[in-house]
Amino acid sequence: MKKYVFKWILLSVALIGIVALFFVFNNKKNKEVVNDVTVNVINSHSPFVSKEMIVQHLRNDSIVFLGIAAERIDLSQMETSVENNPYVEYADCYFSLNGGLTIDISQRTPILRVQPEGTTGYYIDRTGVQFPLSPMYTPNVKIATGHIQNDLNKKLYTFTSYVNQSTFWKPFIEQIFVRPNGDIVFTTQIGGHEVNIGDNERLPQKLDKLEKFYKRASSNLGWEVYREINLKFKDQVICSK
Repeated sequence: MKKYVFKWILLSVALIGIVALFFVFNNKKNKEVVNDVTVNVINSHSPFVSKEMIVQHLRNDSIVFLGIAAERIDLSQMETSVENNPYVEYADCYFSLNGGLTIDISQRTPILRVQPEGTTGYYIDRTGVQFPLSPMYTPNVKIATGHIQNDLNKKLYTFTSYVNQSTFWKPFIEQIFVRPNGDIVFTTQIGGHEVNIGDNERLPQKLDKLEKFYKRASSNLGWEVYREINLKFKDQVICSK
């Protein structure tokens, strides 16, 4: 019985010691002055942002952290500021075990570059969010041009998202164009013709019919004989030479 009690006393003392050391270490870490920051870009294959850009962004947002004690830095406020950068999807700010300040960033992933007539253009990311072009990097994504108004962004996003999920259509579609009447048209890698889908109504059915048509035509007349293929009308594939 005495041995049992003695073991519990030792265990309790050890536990209290660990807790005390944790608080001492944590307090010391909070008192330490931040002299640098580590910026980790998770999806760095598309370098829209750099450490220097993020540091300057925080300065412009009046968030000071260099030369400041860790306990005086509002990490939540810092995360909100970084996430307000148009190229950042989300950010996680924290102090590492050695007391260093770290910012983990996930950049926006573009799926489409939109280039309306008379404008500099912008990207649409995988979640449908619009963000500006970057002087640092030009990703290899599909391009939509023509008579594009803001109300067409959702349609272009839906169309591109659907196409990118297809092993057949993703490499096959070359460029997207919007006509003055709002019709969505695309050109193909093979054949040199235009395909008019109109809008996204019945999009899976339209593209499924077109894929079957291509497979039949490839063994018959060939794709290159057509100038335009129109899919606007229900259950019809209208070809113009």
